Amino acid sequence: MRRFARLAASVGVVLVLDSGAVARENLDTESMLSNVIQQGAMESGGELAPSAGWAVLPQLGYSPEKGPNAGIKFTDRNATSERLTVDVDGSFALKQQRNLNLGVVAPHFLDDKLIAMVEGEYSLDPTKEFFGLGNNEVGPDPLSTNEERLFSILGTLALRPWPRVTLALTGGFTDMRIRRGELEHDRPSTEELFPDLAGIHGGHTNPLAVSLVFNNREEITRPTRGWNVILKIQHVNHNLDNDFQFTRYIFDGSYLYPLMTRRQVVGLRIGGEYIDAKNRRVPFYELSSLGGSQNLRGFFYDRFLGTSRVMINGEYRQKLVDFDFFDFWHVRLDGVVFGDMGRVFFNEREFSREFKVDSKLVPRVFGDFRYSYGGGLRIALGEAILARIDVGFSNEETGLTYLTFGHIF
Repeated sequence: MRRFARLAASVGVVLVLDSGAVARENLDTESMLSNVIQQGAMESGGELAPSAGWAVLPQLGYSPEKGPNAGIKFTDRNATSERLTVDVDGSFALKQQRNLNLGVVAPHFLDDKLIAMVEGEYSLDPTKEFFGLGNNEVGPDPLSTNEERLFSILGTLALRPWPRVTLALTGGFTDMRIRRGELEHDRPSTEELFPDLAGIHGGHTNPLAVSLVFNNREEITRPTRGWNVILKIQHVNHNLDNDFQFTRYIFDGSYLYPLMTRRQVVGLRIGGEYIDAKNRRVPFYELSSLGGSQNLRGFFYDRFLGTSRVMINGEYRQKLVDFDFFDFWHVRLDGVVFGDMGRVFFNEREFSREFKVDSKLVPRVFGDFRYSYGGGLRIALGEAILARIDVGFSNEETGLTYLTFGHIF
């Protein structure tokens, strides 16, 4: 019955707003730095007019987990004469899920050599789903649910030694609280079913991270060519008043290539993550995740959790139409077809066994990976907001529909 309800809600005009408590690293900081690089290229070329730098977009959706939900997205890349960027994203659902994100970016310090950024997030989800750990076969229904309440604030200083490169240092405070929450469909709480799970009551961390971003693409909302490469190390240590201790290593690289005229673009993204933690010092909500709008579209959010992950995303984008919305924005619509693959690993032995070089390497790897595919629509409002609607399919779910912002790569 539960699966039927999900299916019936997802095959129609259902938009699941991309909001919810997420404590783990999601490269939002580096995505904003990439936008600063692309914005600088457009400014130097005279292509970013003041009227193209701001936009506002309402959000409306429905999902079985949240019920009716609504929100608003506002971005202004020309908030001051120094091109200060202000980004606000908030949503609220009838079943009490709520999310508020704020980002402020000052890109022009010290003759454009220094970038300053502040990010804040508050999220509440009283029915956060937990599917277990590892590359499991539990789906499509979760094992348990719990309430997650997240508050986070981060500050970043980034050097820009070259126009297309940033080197960033990020620090901040994150507090996650986990409680019993609202139980539905006779499903137990995660706290009751897994009382020994690391981080089952939440905790606070003061993460420190260093990252490198290289981007040589020409536009923010509709790039057609070039690289975006991110390398990041994040460290959480008991000596810095953290409840946990671990080090996270992330690589994310993608390339876009235009076909014939720039109306058609193909892209490929390869990403990996590894968490070095001992003696259960990493909470389950900080583990590497697959599932959702940012990686495996066609699976629910956080469907797979592990201490490491690998993933590959491919897209074909086709420009459909563009037009002017009165005197406010130049609107561009693109259609997209995509395919995703990836898997998580829960320990080093599992990773070594999976990629052991022998005659069964290829069928073993491709047989154990998880796959999703689908199509979508991209709605660009000037160079301020890129709304992304994706409909994903997998062996577990049919027609999961996501509404989020920014390209997946």
